[in-house]
Parts: sequence; structure tokens; C-alpha cells
Amino acid sequence: MTFAPSRFTPPLSPDFPSDADWLLPILDVAWRTADNPDFALEPWQRELLRHTLELYPDAHPRAGELRFRQVVISMGRQNGKSTLAACYGLWGLLRAPGQLVIGIASSADQARIVYDRTMHVIRSNKSLAALFDRLTDTRGIKSKDGGKYEIKASQSLGALQGLSISLGICDELHILRSSAWYDLVNGTGGRSNGLVVGITTAGDDHSELLKALYETGEKAMAGDASLERYGFFCWEAPEALVPESDTDLADALKAANPSIESGRVDLENVLGDIKAMPEPDVIRYRLNRFVQSTNSFINAASWSKCERPFSAVFPRNVGSVVFAVDRTPDWGFASIVVAVKDADGITHTEVVASLVKPNLSQLVQVCQSLTKHSPSAIVVDGYGLRDLGKELQRRGLPVVIANMGDVLNASALFYSKIMQQKISHAGDPLLSVQLPRTVRKNVGEQFRISRQDSSVEIDAVIATMLALWGAETRLETSLQVF
Repeated sequence: MTFAPSRFTPPLSPDFPSDADWLLPILDVAWRTADNPDFALEPWQRELLRHTLELYPDAHPRAGELRFRQVVISMGRQNGKSTLAACYGLWGLLRAPGQLVIGIASSADQARIVYDRTMHVIRSNKSLAALFDRLTDTRGIKSKDGGKYEIKASQSLGALQGLSISLGICDELHILRSSAWYDLVNGTGGRSNGLVVGITTAGDDHSELLKALYETGEKAMAGDASLERYGFFCWEAPEALVPESDTDLADALKAANPSIESGRVDLENVLGDIKAMPEPDVIRYRLNRFVQSTNSFINAASWSKCERPFSAVFPRNVGSVVFAVDRTPDWGFASIVVAVKDADGITHTEVVASLVKPNLSQLVQVCQSLTKHSPSAIVVDGYGLRDLGKELQRRGLPVVIANMGDVLNASALFYSKIMQQKISHAGDPLLSVQLPRTVRKNVGEQFRISRQDSSVEIDAVIATMLALWGAETRLETSLQVF
């Protein structure tokens, strides 16, 4: 396979020297020892390391120095980005004595993924481990020659003021604060071979840092002399849309995912996986193209395919019954939905009540009446109906108060069940009006159904989503969350 990102900063010459040339033999041995005897970096990964660690040639005034001081790498998910980042981490620790490597992400947990990968490789290889004094989960990787690798959340970078950083490694630039990147860039200013590397997938219209870095990359690729030391390497589909034919989709996936193009990742498996993915997520994470931060949640045709036949009735005695309650922000309406999952994996739902101008007392009474059906759970949204949940809790009802993490999981589950036709609904007119106008909003790496961004009230949609989530996860009374 040739080195073929969709767009990239070309080298200064076809036969350019690279600081990766001494690193690659070490990586070949280290990764085979750490993971398995058959492991090897893919050709495109080797070439990417060589290109990003390009050196100025002998005849240049900066001969022997790194060409790039900033490098942005963008590609679809599941292409081994953490392995690449760990390669840079090991390079940063080994290239000279006294190096300071800082790994950052939007959270310390996210930054730790690359850090742990680097530490695992060192620990698994006796020759490498002998070069280090300390390998800890929390206090950094320290080499015997004075080098150090630390991880930071982007919110805590004020502590880096005054430090001389050799290498900054940034993960998932689309959700990283702009100041985090530029703090690292400024921190490398005192080093002739300082480098900041960012590895990411595409973002949305709220990804201010990544949009700015893409714009700089465009100028660098166009030959802006002031940006000769800015490297941009991007694998992406030709367009920000999902092709209708599998052949065209396969070509788009290969363009955005070098591990698919190389054959390491099975193309047929990916094609199967994305059938149930929301289209914006396919575009962003698989085709590596920017999307809007808000999009339509589901289309009417997909919902219609899940409607129960007219002659069918809601099944009884097939599983644990779950109810969910939701209200509009102004207390103008409230909906109650029931859900039950059968032995075939189909979750049956139905709107059982729609209340006009309810108050808290009325909702408590209605929920109290539901106990005659012996529900395993009554689910409410913790943002809008926490008071209802607390009151039902005091009365001993099997309440689940859904938090933001639950809503994120429920939103993804709801979409997946619809697309797989694993939901059977009653064709309720209220949902037929609300659901096509429901909007999803990106939240970091996930999405949620957004009440605020939808064009109509969506209390019945939220209640259906929460009821389905409750039935799907088989919530029991003993697993109450408050």
C-alpha cells in the first residue's frame, strides 16, 4: 500500500530524511514483545511516522532539525490512533536525554488511554524497561536519563506555565479546548525540536479548535511559506454524505480509513456495523467528515416500519413491564409510555396516557395507580422530573431517575432499535407528529435527543425512549438509581 492520505503536506523532497528511521526498528521489536509475536505496524503507519518526523536535509540551514513543529492527523475511528500516539510517546521519551512529554485530552481518563498503551509496551519489553526508573499509573513515566511522560486534562494546563515541553500529544482534537493546544505549542517554543501532535476524527460546527487547525492545514498544503513547519495529514471520504450503493460506500470508507484500505479491518464487517448507525455518526466517525452539531433524529419512514399490524395487540405476560413519564418544560403536557421486551428481543411500546396541564400531585397519583401492573420500574428524567421521582421513592415505588449518561445511552439504543426494527409500537398519533420533528444533538463522542433543539414538544418521544431503555436493560426494583 502506498502512503495516500486524501490530503497531506508534501515532504520537502521525495527522499527526505526522517527521525523515525532509528525509531521503527525499536517499535518493531517492542510491539511484538508487548502484544504478540505477529504484530507489526502497517505500511501506512510507518510512512505516516516517517512523514510527520521529517528532518531538514543536510544542505538546509536547519539541517537535522524536525521540519514540523505542529502536526495534525485526522482519520476515521478504529484505525489504531492510540497505537500511533503511543509510538510518538515512545519516540518522545527515547530521542534524547531529559525530554518532557505531555499527553492531554478533554479529560484525564481520555489522555490515559495513550499513556497506558505506552507504559504497557515499556513494561512488556525488558530492554526498554531497563531504561526507565519509574512506571506508575499516576505519577508519570520517568526514564533514567531524566525524561518524563505525564498526562493532563485540558482544564489543568495552567500548571504547565514555564515548563519546556519536548512533545505534546493531543487526543481527539474535535472536543479539545483551543487553549489546550496553544498552551502546548507555546510550551515547546524554547526547544529547537519541540513538537505537538494531534490525532483526531472529524468534528462538528462546535469544534472550534479543529476547524481552525483544518484551515491552517489548507494553507500549509497550498504552499504558504510561513506554514512550512505545519504538517497536516487527513484521510476522509470525498463527500460528507453516505453513498447509496455499497460499492461507493466501500470506496468512501477506504478513503477515510487506511486500516480498511490496507485490509487489516474487515470491510464487510464495517459495512454491516454501520447499517444501524445514525447517518451523522457514519459521516463523522466512519467517513471522517464534519457534520452539524444538531440533526434530525429519525425519519418517519423508519419509524413507520416498526408499527404493529392493526390486528395486533400489546403483548402481555412476556416480560417485565416498564413505565416512563415525561413532561413538557412548561408543564403544559405529560406523557406516560409502557414498554416490555419479549423473548425474541422485540421491545413493545405504547402511549398509555397523555395529560393536559398536569401538576406534580396528579402525576404522583397516576404513577401510584400503575403499581397494579407490577412494573419492574417507573423511569423519569432526572432533569425535569426529579421531584416526581423522589416522591415516588418515598412511597416505595420502583423508581429509576435517569441521569445524563442514561439519556445518552437511551438515545443511542432507541435509534438502534428503530433501525433494526426491534421495536414494535402502536402507531400513536402523538408520536407520529413528534418523532419526525425530534432533533439529536452531539455531546462529545455521543449524542442525545434534544428537547431544546426540536421544533415541537417531544414529551411522548422522551417517555418512549426511557421506557424502551428501561425494558431493554431489564431494570429491577433493587437497581434503583437516585
